[in-house]
Amino acid sequence: MTSMELVGLNTKWYRYQNNITQEQFANKTKFKMAYISTIENGDANLTCKNIDFIAKAFNIKQELLFNEETAVKAKKLPNRVDMYYKYISK
Repeated sequence: MTSMELVGLNTKWYRYQNNITQEQFANKTKFKMAYISTIENGDANLTCKNIDFIAKAFNIKQELLFNEETAVKAKKLPNRVDMYYKYISK
């Protein structure tokens, strides 16, 4: 797994743990929502400053954004379409 994928998956993991949407996280960090999606997909080549900013937003240490164990767990999280389908199928 690349560093970009690790940070992206861990960002997704902590966002889910904090029960906030990408839109809410974008508002909290002042990043654009499309950028949040790019980060979580592992396609953003983040600067150290942005990694610090993400960690601060979650109130965690930066190194937790590189944790492979939580990244693997994040891969199992539902994607947005699955979440939407879950609510409309009730």
